[in-house]
Amino acid sequence: MIKATKQERDIALEILHSAFFNVLIPNSINFTIKNDYKRHERLMALMDYQFKMSMKYGEVFISDDKNGCVLYIDKIYPSLNKVSWEIKLLFKCIGIENTYKTLERENLLKKYHPKEPFKHLWLMGVRPKFQGKGIGSKLINETLKRYKGDLIYVETTIPPNIKFYKNLGFTVFHETHELNYPLYFLKLRNQI
Repeated sequence: MIKATKQERDIALEILHSAFFNVLIPNSINFTIKNDYKRHERLMALMDYQFKMSMKYGEVFISDDKNGCVLYIDKIYPSLNKVSWEIKLLFKCIGIENTYKTLERENLLKKYHPKEPFKHLWLMGVRPKFQGKGIGSKLINETLKRYKGDLIYVETTIPPNIKFYKNLGFTVFHETHELNYPLYFLKLRNQI
């Protein structure tokens, strides 16, 4: 496992972009991205935002074979960088007309975040041709060793991901359909 630095930005963005580009089902990413002919650019803008946020407020890890990437967030605090990145995200990814629904989604997520300190497994992706080969599981397990004793929290929209996370020890503690797609909240008190 490689702890990413700014030098690994392009690799991380390419992994994450490729992992989600052809995923067109209702999910958090597609809920956020303005739906038009600029999907490639909008998805890249979202991945860039998430990479920057994770580098500033958490950590980014890349699998040794550079086919998987996971983003963690610790605690987000106000900063000028964050405001600048959010403005860029608004114009390059979300679109003005989607602002309200995106803020509504963020408020829903915060509503179910734990009150105690936690690590947020914000995003994990594996290049499509390498999915299902254990790269994601290995990467998550390696990061869990790093976060021993911490509460880890993740959301997912896809039922197969629930099985994936349950196999890693996570439990579902809440499910909602408030955003017109399923959203599952999972947690793990990491003892690895």
